[in-house]
Amino acid sequence: MNTAVGKSPISRGVIQICSQPVEWYLNGRGHQLSDFDVEHIQNMLIDNYVEGNLCSITTIGNTVSGYWSIRM
Repeated sequence: MNTAVGKSPISRGVIQICSQPVEWYLNGRGHQLSDFDVEHIQNMLIDNYVEGNLCSITTIGNTVSGYWSIRM
């Protein structure tokens, strides 16, 4: 595995939440947003945030960090 800066594997995607296109990233390959992640982002959007950090639990119980933002 290559651990050089800028070469780390990430999972990414775009999802529609509260009528907003939200771009998200999670460290590591093959991850998806959980229902909890989507709910967290939805609550943040309702509170007028446009970006924020993610701390997600994978399907095998590992914790991964990430980031989300409204796609401009």
